[in-house]
Amino acid sequence: IAHHVRGGHMAARWTVSLALAVLALSLVACRAAHLPASRVLTARRCVTAMAPASSAGERPMRPSGEFREVKKLWRSRRSTSDDLALASLANGTRASRVNEVLRAPRRMRGEAVTQGVDKNMRSDLRLTISGGEQKGRRLQVPDVYIRPMMAQVRQAMFSMLGELVELGPSTRALDLFSGSGCVGLETLSRGCEYVASVDMSHKCADVMRINAKNCGYEDRHQVVVAKAEHVLADPAKFNVKFPFDLITLTPPYEEILYADLIKSLLESPALAENTVVALEYPEELGVMPAVLGEGKLIGFRNRKYGRTILAIYVCRPDGSQGGLPHPHEFL
Repeated sequence: IAHHVRGGHMAARWTVSLALAVLALSLVACRAAHLPASRVLTARRCVTAMAPASSAGERPMRPSGEFREVKKLWRSRRSTSDDLALASLANGTRASRVNEVLRAPRRMRGEAVTQGVDKNMRSDLRLTISGGEQKGRRLQVPDVYIRPMMAQVRQAMFSMLGELVELGPSTRALDLFSGSGCVGLETLSRGCEYVASVDMSHKCADVMRINAKNCGYEDRHQVVVAKAEHVLADPAKFNVKFPFDLITLTPPYEEILYADLIKSLLESPALAENTVVALEYPEELGVMPAVLGEGKLIGFRNRKYGRTILAIYVCRPDGSQGGLPHPHEFL
């Protein structure tokens, strides 16, 4: 219209253009007012679609189209208890995947290796503490194969943990599948009072003791040579101080059964009210449920870094810890 008002005055052309702009903005505002409700219905349909399938046949757990709609819904929203309930509607399907006897598939290239047993073929592996009073300190690496937590994931983990647990003089932490002890020693570096590092490899245990001595943490760091499941089942047997305020699990993806590990964790006396659990798992397992153990562990964060996904849970949170759940990250 403004293009055809050529014979008129400039003021008339600007008036028509301004009227069209106001009309367009009104239409956008009207559409935005109805958008959230429609998106909520879309998300509920998506979550319902992820429920256990009928006997006629199994429905795909999370088609890409449904995932995009759910992602759009949650991108700009803060978490509430209703949001957590919405996310937990999908637990029936995803919990069934966790409860299956599943482990991450072994990689197609190269021969299979066992963590803590086979020789370490990587001569370029460099581990340093990324935060706290010992920031930048290089750690020794055992001459057996280990798969340490990436520095990027470690920094992200402690950043998220800062909202949930205060690493202070009264804080106890349990580090499972420790390897070189990098996660446990950084926990001490950031202010934790006591850390028990668990690994079934004697060579890893020897290197952890050396690293703890070099950092000056011999009195605050305990090394336990045992299987993680055994320590979780009976921590008193291994003379560790429990319950813990923080438990970190960085298992070798291809060698453990996550169903057994999670079951051992849920039944462990090492857990107490408000205990924070950081669990690393591979993308091949899909997405962990927002709620584990019938409400015992509540998911707060779930972030992906390459192949690695890091989930943060809190055991029966009473609201005293900072931070809010982000259930949309578990969809």
